[in-house]
Amino acid sequence: MMMRPATKGAILSGLCYPGTGQMLFGRIYLGLGIIAVTTIALVVLIYRIAMRLYRSMDPLLDLLATKSLTFQKFTLSLSQTGYADWDLEKISLVVFLFCWLASAVHAYYLGKLSDQSENQS
Repeated sequence: MMMRPATKGAILSGLCYPGTGQMLFGRIYLGLGIIAVTTIALVVLIYRIAMRLYRSMDPLLDLLATKSLTFQKFTLSLSQTGYADWDLEKISLVVFLFCWLASAVHAYYLGKLSDQSENQS
């Protein structure tokens, strides 16, 4: 059974990686741009969370050694990592999710256009 172009583009951008569906339909620069923005947002998000965890490991290990780790102490330890708040992480997550969703919807739209042009010829 052959998969329709619209479905294939949405699956590539939605499940594989945002931007791959655009590249499937010949929008190479748009696809590469979406891939770049998505990757940057994902790297920033992972890096910031990893740095928060790394900086809070010593206090957390001390709390674990004394068996006095609670959820409140865990969140307090994370808030004292040197990063004021979660703004950059939130922005990165929103950018990543937007790229993911917009890429899947746009690839589906490009597939529909491709399917219509094939049916007309």
